[in-house]
This record gives sequence, structure tokens and C-alpha cells, in this order.
Amino acid sequence: MNRNPRKKIAFSRKSVSHRRQELMAAGVACLGNGGMSAFTIDQICKQAGVSRGLINHHFKSKDDLLSCIYADMTDHLLHDYDCSDARQLLALIIETSFDEKSFNRSNLRAWLSIWGQVASNGALNDLHRQRYGAYKARIKKALADISSTQTGLFDVDSVARQLIALIDGLWLEYCLHSNGFSLGVAKADCYRFLRAHGVIIETPVKPDLEI
Repeated sequence: MNRNPRKKIAFSRKSVSHRRQELMAAGVACLGNGGMSAFTIDQICKQAGVSRGLINHHFKSKDDLLSCIYADMTDHLLHDYDCSDARQLLALIIETSFDEKSFNRSNLRAWLSIWGQVASNGALNDLHRQRYGAYKARIKKALADISSTQTGLFDVDSVARQLIALIDGLWLEYCLHSNGFSLGVAKADCYRFLRAHGVIIETPVKPDLEI
């Protein structure tokens, strides 16, 4: 009798959601490293260490993977923050837009690569319109709530559009010239813009950073 039977090797299959997240992360890495020219099935497989069949199993096509990546990347913009105060919500949106996790050159390059495809990719264009619309609506509601409680009124739609354009512009500038300014400066610019329109937000600021 064999008293030392060979131990069974523990094996656990990764969940579908976990595997999809891994593949999307590999796709983001490829976009961040080389733009759309590096966003190929072969490169993504190499980055993730998987076979082509696995990507085809989890995503209908490369365009489907790209759309899923964009949806995942914009989820933080539509995060259901646990706060009812409009000023706090705007502060959370600004802080999240310029946190260290999302505000880095590799991630920003991935954003730029995807934005470049929006005009020519129908599915991605539809997704962008839906996500951007929801994002802008959230900011507009917060601004409308603030405007209704103060004497100095402002054009809610215009301020919301300008704030989003400012955030996007800072992302673009940082991607091209990362040494030009810091995360703190980017946040300060957004708070300063809101202050110019009468929206005063109390936020913790480093002693050496003046808003």
C-alpha cells in the first residue's frame, strides 16, 4: 500500500469577472505603452500571458474589448458617492479625477487613444455620449443645487461644460508635459475656476499650495 500518496494539486479557476478585469488591464497597458497600434490581440495576449482563445471567449471582438475598457475607465466618474451635499460631491469628482491611480501618464495615454477612436467607432461613440451625458448631468445637478441656495446666479450648463473641459484639458496637458504641474496644482485650478463663479468649496489644501 502506498503510504505516501501524491498530494493533489490545488486548482482554482478564476472567476469570469476577474479574468475580464485582467484582460482589460492588459488592454489598458498596451494602449498606454503604444496607443492603438499596440492594441492588437497578439500584444494583449502577450501582456496578459494568455491565449487568443481566452480573449475571444470573454469578448466578442477587439472593439468590444475596447468599449468594455472605456466603460470600466469611466465608472469612477459615475461612482455613486455617499454624500448628499452638492459642494462635497463636486469636491469628490475633482479629487477622483486627479488621484494618483488614474492621473498618470500611462493611463492618460490610454484615455487619449480611446478618445481618438470615438468619432469613427459607432459603438464607442454611443457609449461615450451616454457616459458623458450622465457625467455632465451629475455635475449640472450639483451646480443647480448650489445656485438655488445663493444670491449670485450663474449659467449652470455653461459652468458644467467649462469645468469638464478644464479637467479634460489638464489631463491632456499633463499627458504631454508631465513636469509642467502637480496633482495639487490641477485640483487647485478646478477649485479656483469654481470659486470664480461663486462656488466656494472647503477642501483640505497642503500648506505650500495656495488656491
